[in-house]
Order: sequence, then C-alpha cells, then structure tokens
Amino acid sequence: MSAIGADELVRRLDAAVSAGDVETITRQVQNEIENVLQPGRLRLDERFRRTLQDHYARRLLYRDPARRYTILVLAWAPGQGTPIHDHPNLWSVEGVLEGELEVTHYTPIKEEAHRCKFAPVESHRVVAGEANFLIPPFEYHALTNDLTDQPCLTIHAFGGELMEMNTFDPVGNGWYERSLRRVSYDA
Repeated sequence: MSAIGADELVRRLDAAVSAGDVETITRQVQNEIENVLQPGRLRLDERFRRTLQDHYARRLLYRDPARRYTILVLAWAPGQGTPIHDHPNLWSVEGVLEGELEVTHYTPIKEEAHRCKFAPVESHRVVAGEANFLIPPFEYHALTNDLTDQPCLTIHAFGGELMEMNTFDPVGNGWYERSLRRVSYDA
C-alpha cells in the first residue's frame, strides 16, 4: 500500500461522517483510521511526532469546516497518560500509529454532586495498527503510555471539536472528583 496524506484521510472521513446514524459513522471512521495505521501508511509532518515533557502533546491535524469532526494526533512520552475522562456527547475513534497504549474503560456506579465512583469495565493494550471507538454514554476511559522506553503516537477522530472534558481525579475511598477541564492544541 502506498502512503497517503492528511488530505486523502479527510476525503475518506468526509464520506464516513455522512453515513447516517452514529454507530454506522463510528464504525466507518474506525475502518478508515485502521487503514492508515499500517506502518508508513500516513504521511505526517515531523512536528506531530514530538513529545512534550510535562504532558502528552495534542495537535490538530484537521477541523471540518462544518464542525462534523476533527482529527488530532497525540504524542505520548513514556509514562504519560490521562485521568479518567469523558468526551461529552462526542463519538470518538482512537488508533495507535506507533507504540502501544493501555486503555481502561469505566462505568459510573454512584454519583453525588461533583463526585463519582467508577467500576473498571475492561482494560486492554492497543498496539500499532489497532483502533477502537467510544459512543456516549459509554465514554469514560483513561489512556496511558506505560512503556518506559518508547513514545506512542495516536490518531483521534471526534464527532465535533473536543475543547473541554470532564476529568475525574481520585479523592479517596473509591471516589473521584469531577472537574471540567478545558483543553487546547499544542504547537
């Protein structure tokens, strides 16, 4: 297979997001993302591969003018990860271009004001070439590059633009405090 650029991926996702219901859309987007996860398949500018010391790098690859979806590339240094978080009302497809990512899915089992208790549903390692999707309300998860010697590069498609999310930080006795976190793009 020959390499493709972001413009070809955008053309394919434009068709996928016109597919109808959210489950059909996410499955078609997942198929297109998996298609570019093969080694050397997606041409990316070198800036997308740069990790940052204090947090994972979050870079915008494409924003649909009609705001139907965005494509991001995230670069994770060894040991970097997210707290439990959601993607409020947005479907998402997450795929690994290089390296490996530990993904743990959660379900809320109790909620009080700004606190939640979660039960882990499943945890699995996503390796280069693999992708999965989330459809609200089944969206709570945490991502970690738990490898000690290698960065991880991931591609994410969202059903809109994810500029804020609820994050959940442990506060003891199995409780997590909910905080609304605004996010931005790195250079």
